[in-house]
Amino acid sequence: MKPNINFETLKNYVMENSSYRLYTDGDKFDLHFVPNAPEAEAHFPEGESVEHVMYGYIEDGIAYFTKFVTISAFGKTEMDMIDDDPVMEWLKYI
Repeated sequence: MKPNINFETLKNYVMENSSYRLYTDGDKFDLHFVPNAPEAEAHFPEGESVEHVMYGYIEDGIAYFTKFVTISAFGKTEMDMIDDDPVMEWLKYI
């Protein structure tokens, strides 16, 4: 099963965290964020911020993540999400 979370829980998290933006279009969503913690900023390429975009779909009130995209000074990288993907560990804490 793709990484997932209750969609209402995700929406509430985004409303409380200003570095996140959530866009929906029917049953599809994009979650955008720019890490703003000092430990993340130390790793920004060429000192420029990095934007992460997670794509997914909503089914029966659950948000399923399907793709993870990183946009930085080095360009754009894409990764399809797999079951229990370690990049999604943060979901356990919201």
